[in-house]
Amino acid sequence: MAFSPEQLPAAHRDLLDRQLAREALILSTCNRTEIYAHGLAEGGPELLRNWLCTFHGLDPSTLAGQGFQYRGADVARHLFRVACGLDSMIIGEPQILGQIKDAYQIAADVGATGPVLNRLLHWAFRVAKRVRTETAIGAAPVSVAYAAVSLAKQVLGTLEGRQVLLIGAGETIELVATHLREHEVGGFRVANRSRERADALAEKFGGSAHGLHEIPALLKEADLVVSCTASTEPILSESLVRQVQGERGGRHLLLLDLAVPRDIAAGVGQLDGCFLYTLDDLNDITQAGIQARREAAEAAEAIINDEVADFQRWRDSLDVVPAIRRLREHVEQARQDELKRFYHYLDQGQDPRMVLESFSKALMNKVLHDPISTLRQPCQEATSEALVASLDILFHLSDAEG
Repeated sequence: MAFSPEQLPAAHRDLLDRQLAREALILSTCNRTEIYAHGLAEGGPELLRNWLCTFHGLDPSTLAGQGFQYRGADVARHLFRVACGLDSMIIGEPQILGQIKDAYQIAADVGATGPVLNRLLHWAFRVAKRVRTETAIGAAPVSVAYAAVSLAKQVLGTLEGRQVLLIGAGETIELVATHLREHEVGGFRVANRSRERADALAEKFGGSAHGLHEIPALLKEADLVVSCTASTEPILSESLVRQVQGERGGRHLLLLDLAVPRDIAAGVGQLDGCFLYTLDDLNDITQAGIQARREAAEAAEAIINDEVADFQRWRDSLDVVPAIRRLREHVEQARQDELKRFYHYLDQGQDPRMVLESFSKALMNKVLHDPISTLRQPCQEATSEALVASLDILFHLSDAEG
């Protein structure tokens, strides 16, 4: 059910061309496919599900009993939660907000969004920013890679300009390198059993590739070592690190062992100037981070509740727009009619002050004639009370009397 970025413009146009909705936005990521729509055609939800299957060449029964559907305020609540990372597999992850912004840009570029979805999306962006600012939803590390980098920054003080030795070239090492790059480290050295994979990773991060036999020389220059291989025996022995550490002039060395079984001998952590942390240490950090984010999520939900209520008040105000337009047109017509009549008196040379006085009274009587007639008509007591109460609210009559 996923849409590639290249498919999205055509998908939006096709959805609107079929008049399934007046406004639409498709959000498609690795973990979700969602359609936000305003002004649905009759039977819209079912038509959208069928369209989704048809677009991807699938039988509509594929979605039978699957998915979810929201209406009204629940739509805003869901989008706000998604934008804040509360609906993600990792609570508070920030990437989803960028994905929503990209999806919105594509939909807006092809004219698929309008006044309602434009307001909804910009509101969601503001809510996400508020949650990030007012809660710690994104502060605590919740992945091993993120925890590794957070710990490195805490131990070393800063990562800027630090030399990094990566032992291994798998997915975990790549994730750690991705986070490290954001902190402007000095450079990467990648040591791996397969030179081809080392070359690929080093090229991606602007580093250099090496064989495992080069590790002793690489250790002399490193400030941070991150190791995660499939080796059944330690890659770094206590004797090797002791020897290298004696040649480093007392510089501290931080080693993060993310492998199971371990890549770095336990005794390394006892050497002077060496700080060794294992996967178990990082898992403790991530569990604490997950709990911290859960607590922050409660505060985020309270913010979202307030924002949904505010958005819904704006949305409800749109329902009276046609009535307001009719009222203004009605009063404008009355104004034009009276102006034509009283221009005649001015043309006859009558006193302008007297003409204005008569015009204002005539316009007031004309505008109020129908409402007053309705109030005087015999009707049920409950209806009369409701009309009087509505007038008090509309014209602030109670306040005026007070």
